[in-house]
Amino acid sequence: MSALNDILAALPIEQLAQQLGEDPAEVEKAAAPAVTSILGGLTQNAQSPEGELSLASALQQHQESELLQENEPVKLEAVDTNDGEKILGHVFGNQSEGVAQALSAQVGVSTLLVKKLLPILAPIVLNYLAKQLGGSNSMAGNILGQVLGGAGQQAGTNANAGVLGGVLSQVLGSVLGGNAAPANNPFDPSQAQATTQQAQANGGDIVSQILGGLLGKK
Repeated sequence: MSALNDILAALPIEQLAQQLGEDPAEVEKAAAPAVTSILGGLTQNAQSPEGELSLASALQQHQESELLQENEPVKLEAVDTNDGEKILGHVFGNQSEGVAQALSAQVGVSTLLVKKLLPILAPIVLNYLAKQLGGSNSMAGNILGQVLGGAGQQAGTNANAGVLGGVLSQVLGSVLGGNAAPANNPFDPSQAQATTQQAQANGGDIVSQILGGLLGKK
């Protein structure tokens, strides 16, 4: 399963729709592109050494969150939407409103629904990635430790993305159905550098449709 499928499978859609006061079908329709947009924003931010280090620090802070437990639905009561708003501010800068409108137009749901959904999904996405990318027993073998230890910054000074940026590009490529990430392990750090540009190329059209080039204009 891809990161997107893992996250969506853990979302209690009925409970989430009730909390938002929205139709479950509309919430379900908006969830996948919203998660993809957050992943796309995180991926773009991680392409610079500074952004990579900042994101690694944020992910480390979300490692111990109780939002996601293996084979259990997301604990919505543990979601901090204020934290979610802060995450979106870092991911989309001052273009969060534009992102919500672009997603609304693409998916065919109300902008209000998207604006209510994004701050809930953002901490969930960070918690999922943090659990996958941190710790020596993780699939990726403590990517966060490498970045925070300086390896990511050094890698990020060349033409390619750093370690974390490359891994997130793989994740995005896998989410968007590209061939960039190994099907059995989208977090394989040994493939990160080689697949960064390919993953971005595979997913670029869809991400640009969703975000409309808004990211990076902060």
